[in-house]
Amino acid sequence: PRLQELIRRTDEIAERLPGCFQANVCLNYGGRDEIVRAARELAASGEEWTEENLSAHLDSRDVPDPELIIRSGGECRLSNFLLWQSAYAELLFTDRLWPDFTEADIDEALRQFAQRQRRFGGL
Repeated sequence: PRLQELIRRTDEIAERLPGCFQANVCLNYGGRDEIVRAARELAASGEEWTEENLSAHLDSRDVPDPELIIRSGGECRLSNFLLWQSAYAELLFTDRLWPDFTEADIDEALRQFAQRQRRFGGL
């Protein structure tokens, strides 16, 4: 019930921010495991090994890579979360727990994101 309530509240936030916010709730998920499974599928398919082909075998193949990852709860690590997909994501760390996020917290995260210079691996 607590997890269902968290998902419901997350959906409410996403509905208030159409077109600019997508939340993914990942249960029993591990980024390393996802990459290994995708690599096995790619190897079995006989396709050429490219970033695009490996991405096509990930669990998130139909979801755009995140542009911003907000890590809540005071942790300063990805913790095996979207390892492949987060390569060019901006990271924001906060002490606030996700269930306690307010609209003002989201606004502040987006304000900080807007101030960043995105280079996507370039200098």
